[in-house]
Amino acid sequence: MPKRPGTASAAAGRGKILVAVDFVAYVHTADPVGPHLLTSWGEGGDNTDGQVPTVLRYDNGEMSGPYVWGYRAQRFAERGERIHEWFKLGLCDDFEQRRARESQLIKQFGSKTAKQPVKGRDCEKLVRDYLVGIKQAVDEKLGAIQSAVAMERQYVISVPALWDYSEKEKTRACAERADMGEGSEITLIPESEAAGIWAIKTMPSIEEGDTFVICDAGGGTVDLTSFRVKSLSKDRRQCELVEAGAGSGGLCGSIFLNRIFEKYLEQKFRDYPSWNADYMGNALEAFETKIKPNFSGRNREPHFIRMTGHEESQRHGIGKKFLELTDEELCLNVFDIVIDKITELVRDQIRHTEGSVKEVVLAGGFGRNPYLKRKLKSLECVVHQDIKVSEFEDSATAIVKGAVTASLYGLGGATVASDGAFNFMSTRRVGVVSRKAGRHYGTWGYDDLKDHECQERIVVRDDGNKVARMHWFAKMDDDIPNGEPQYYPYEKIAKVVPGKPPHEVCFIKIQIFVCEKRNAPEYKDDPNAWKITDFSLDLRGLTIPKITHTEGKTWFYKAVFEIEMILEATSLSFCGVYGRNTPDERRCPAKKVSFK
Repeated sequence: MPKRPGTASAAAGRGKILVAVDFVAYVHTADPVGPHLLTSWGEGGDNTDGQVPTVLRYDNGEMSGPYVWGYRAQRFAERGERIHEWFKLGLCDDFEQRRARESQLIKQFGSKTAKQPVKGRDCEKLVRDYLVGIKQAVDEKLGAIQSAVAMERQYVISVPALWDYSEKEKTRACAERADMGEGSEITLIPESEAAGIWAIKTMPSIEEGDTFVICDAGGGTVDLTSFRVKSLSKDRRQCELVEAGAGSGGLCGSIFLNRIFEKYLEQKFRDYPSWNADYMGNALEAFETKIKPNFSGRNREPHFIRMTGHEESQRHGIGKKFLELTDEELCLNVFDIVIDKITELVRDQIRHTEGSVKEVVLAGGFGRNPYLKRKLKSLECVVHQDIKVSEFEDSATAIVKGAVTASLYGLGGATVASDGAFNFMSTRRVGVVSRKAGRHYGTWGYDDLKDHECQERIVVRDDGNKVARMHWFAKMDDDIPNGEPQYYPYEKIAKVVPGKPPHEVCFIKIQIFVCEKRNAPEYKDDPNAWKITDFSLDLRGLTIPKITHTEGKTWFYKAVFEIEMILEATSLSFCGVYGRNTPDERRCPAKKVSFK
């Protein structure tokens, strides 16, 4: 079977090329100068910007056959054809429902150039095809660099912090089908986490012990996460971050400004007979390239958009050659609609952050907008707590550079070269060592009666009257060590049945539930708690201790076991464990965790 360019065997002993996908950046692990941004997009178009639109257009108008992507696909939209946009969000089946309050804008201001959103397998195909285009552009670029041709390439893909683990795994699967690697060869990192790491590397105002909030304001989504700097080396090349607050966010990125601006102009000129599609196109281009990036809300001079061949109308702000728009009307009718959503998110994030927040750091393309920064500085909590609001010098690319940095210093372990020599294990560490549980995790089991227990809930068991109750072993906002197994003990009490094997009597079925409400329910039949996985613990062939009950007249098996949970940025796993650290240890992992 032919190997893809830059496989491990071809690159033995030569280091790696780390390729981060948000924008696209790359760095050589053996000579880590950079990261370097990709600015040539191959079949994605001949633009030389440091980013490429996430859009696709198929020749048959649907989702099969030849297609174009990036700038080439965008040109079809500019001519009025509907294309596939924002398809990445389709990997999350219920994002709008889960974040309903922060997703109202997508319902009010839909795209006029996008095809109907797709989900499931259709969405995964679109993501795969887009990543194929990205990989081809990377191969073309690095193929022209002699020293990089044969090197192994490891892809690092940033994902929205609010995505659940199932959506992150779908992203990994799409990248695998795009031939970017297999399994652990592909690294996933939350976007706000990557930005947090880049903040440590580039912003000297953040020091050890400080707590800061990352606000990643992009084109579609806005993600927020709070971090505390647990440790930081003098050269800022080693750091440990602790999540100081569960992440939040919503669909309120800068693309909505364009849509709201277009709708505002439609309303403004509905009684102006000379207004046409050409004028609208010119206005939208001027808004995107000139007005939006540097809008401050303070300009005393109006914004002028060139127009020709039209009738003058003072009432509509149309002079001889220009359409005139003031900051005041743009604030009221366009910018405040989106920015008010973002400031609300930031205020709530600060409120739910442990400790005193020193700084709010703005990332993403919209993070450098002066008006957004000014509005955040005027928030009451920011003023009263003397919180600094800052942005990256390179805010649009902070995420992709942070992703490369995190992976570069996360290459621990010995690397074996073809000559049999090896390297010392790296002691560098850059990353998050502790995470906040973003929801409650638990299971249900039988518990002793409490005072004034509802009679309808009492169940008569062999070991007495019990009530089926939820036990939330990991509560929302609990600190969970990143990647370290956490164990929660339980016991199975079952009456000895003569002639029946112990493992059959002690059959254990574990169900894991989650709840996203602050106050988790006591019982599993509450609609705010839902099951994400179940699995069985098979004790066949193991010795199970016996105990007596009811004054020694009845014998019971007592199987003490644990539920193991491992929480990481992009993965969540559960396992039933019996006899941990003993010769009888038995592990039965959950095969699939689904948040649908």
